[in-house]
Amino acid sequence: MRASGVVLITTLAVLAAALPRASAGDIVLNEVMADNQAAVPNTGQYPDWIELYNKSTQYLNLGGMGLTDDPLLPGKFVFPPNTLIPPHGFYIVWCDDADNLPGLHTHFGLNNKGQTVALFDLAPGGPTALDTVSFGPQLPDLSIGRVPDGTGGWVLTVPTAMGTNLAQALGSAANLKINEWMAKPAAGDDWFELYNPESLPVALGGLFLTDNTTIPTLSPIPALSFIGAEGFLALIADRNPANGPDHVDFKLAASGATIALYDRNRALINLVAFGAQSQDVSQGRLPDGAANFVSFLVSATPGDNNYLPLSNVVINEVLSHTDPPFEDAIEFYNPSTADVDLSGWYLSNDKRTPKKCQLPPGTILPAGGYCVIYQSLFCPDPLLPTSFTFNSAHGDAAYLFAAVNGVLTGHRAGVKFGAAESGVSWGRYYTRTVDDFVPLSQRSFGVDNPTSVGDFERGKGASNAPPKIGPVVINEIMYHPPDVITATSTNDNVLEEYVELHNLTASAVPLCDPFYPANTWRLANAVSYSFPQRVSIPPRGYVLVVGFDPATNDLALLNFRMKYSLADTVLIYGPWQGKLGNGGDTVELQKPDTPQLPPHPDAGYVPHLQVDRVKYTDGFPWPAAADGSGASLQKRAPTDYGNDPLNWFAAAPSPGRSNGTLEFQAARRVSGSVVLEFMGEAGQTYTVQCCDSLSAGAWLKLKDIPLVWFTQSYTVTDALPAGSGARFYRLVSPAQP
Repeated sequence: MRASGVVLITTLAVLAAALPRASAGDIVLNEVMADNQAAVPNTGQYPDWIELYNKSTQYLNLGGMGLTDDPLLPGKFVFPPNTLIPPHGFYIVWCDDADNLPGLHTHFGLNNKGQTVALFDLAPGGPTALDTVSFGPQLPDLSIGRVPDGTGGWVLTVPTAMGTNLAQALGSAANLKINEWMAKPAAGDDWFELYNPESLPVALGGLFLTDNTTIPTLSPIPALSFIGAEGFLALIADRNPANGPDHVDFKLAASGATIALYDRNRALINLVAFGAQSQDVSQGRLPDGAANFVSFLVSATPGDNNYLPLSNVVINEVLSHTDPPFEDAIEFYNPSTADVDLSGWYLSNDKRTPKKCQLPPGTILPAGGYCVIYQSLFCPDPLLPTSFTFNSAHGDAAYLFAAVNGVLTGHRAGVKFGAAESGVSWGRYYTRTVDDFVPLSQRSFGVDNPTSVGDFERGKGASNAPPKIGPVVINEIMYHPPDVITATSTNDNVLEEYVELHNLTASAVPLCDPFYPANTWRLANAVSYSFPQRVSIPPRGYVLVVGFDPATNDLALLNFRMKYSLADTVLIYGPWQGKLGNGGDTVELQKPDTPQLPPHPDAGYVPHLQVDRVKYTDGFPWPAAADGSGASLQKRAPTDYGNDPLNWFAAAPSPGRSNGTLEFQAARRVSGSVVLEFMGEAGQTYTVQCCDSLSAGAWLKLKDIPLVWFTQSYTVTDALPAGSGARFYRLVSPAQP
């Protein structure tokens, strides 16, 4: 059997090799999808794709032909030998690098803002372009294609991979509105936004934009550009359309300007004129498309619904992963001193579809109080198109929309949240420096240990429990070691960056799902790293994650251990993908949840749950000394909330061990000395150390403080040598657990 299989494969290869290569006009680009969010799957993934069509009456060999997203690089993807396309048939190529999935993969993606795709013959005599298509902004889950297949012009199409192309119905451009703009951003380019109030997508190609009505055709919109049904399109006003199809050939004057949209016949569709603008404040219509204009002080939304935040209602808690006796639930809180009547307002998990659930008459949110809406109201029947539950596997969002007599006012409250463990709610955690939505240590809907769903629904809300913390936390971050400076350059010292994780418990914590060991913990956001299988953090122990590969880069590992005086027993993993931003970034620790089981539509999908998250900056209220001085960010109390800047301080690095460099309460110069004050805790020993350079100097002992029997304040004086310059101090507690 094995031998006959070889003969069959060989025979097919010989036959394929004998087939003619496609000539100009035989093979064409037929359909392109540049924003495939959930329309055409490839084994559970949704990559963009390109479809070819064979116009001839015979099989053709695509081997040696090329696809590209850059006509100057015609061979970015080359079809392998003996790739056959049938007569009047189709061939799909996936625009990703997932070679483990079926089909061919280009190893380049498509830009939904617009670009050019080209098909080349890569014959020995030199590349020849066989077909190209250039397009502007695309729509989620809609494609562009030839109608009819192979010969027709390009239009917006319903996705029909490997099937006959079908044109998508379009609406009129006559009602398009210039909906929002920002002419004085604190950073980045000016922008403005179009809004389509129609219930169908609208083709924008051939329309014109301008800031000068005497030149209505100043900035033409490229062909095959679209705006979605009741959708938005943000455009960059940088006077440089060469930067992409979503850029226009003018800027917005902060002192006041005009933006106008004209149709293909130079007839005016819409015009707005505005006066002097405030920095980082957008202006626009409220609600979307209306004649009423307002300023959005904290809610600029390029390419999205305009809104003003509600001041008297916040979404306080959401329960999304439920089994009886629980059901999905959402809690509101009123921080004001007056009751709020929510009757007739709308609740949704999709800001683009606000009117999913209308709250019944008599829904009152009391002053300083709570109100809970349960799944029985927003999902009375799963078959109803307006019913919804929250997606606990991928995370979801919740929105409350104010309305008067069924008409939206443009005011809303909203939150987004990640995947959730069964029975664990996400909720608002607020301090004077933090306003986060995080997993909570306990539910607090009012009846939180119910005997039935009906019992659970008796809950009227309650104040939130503290955040859920541990069992492992992000304990130290070295995001900007001193730069590497040479005679000709200054470079980031990426080999000395690290993230330290700390096990808070007295037991080892496996960094994988014990029942599915291939599903491991990971770092996400600024840097991405998945731990190997069957790795554990020892009791009260530490692991480090770095940007180099400690298994193969022996020199970097040796230098790293020497730099930070690390013992061989300290576990170091890497490399991560990405970079810790010097000006600020987000580091998140996630653990795998149990895989979704049939008949769940995501059967096999592994949710990853937020364990800890730190969004740091290089300035107030975060410790600025961690930015390039040689100090790292260190957590004051590992068991306290991780994303509170007041729970972090900057000090000399202490990777792989407790943050023994504690904080001085005061440091002041008195004559020729420096007087240091700190609070010593009972049961600890301390050493005060000093050095003259964080990047090169050695730490010297200034004074030992023997075992402290009572918590009390200590003062240490350093008599500075004459002529001394900068001096650094640290407080070390070797006995600290």
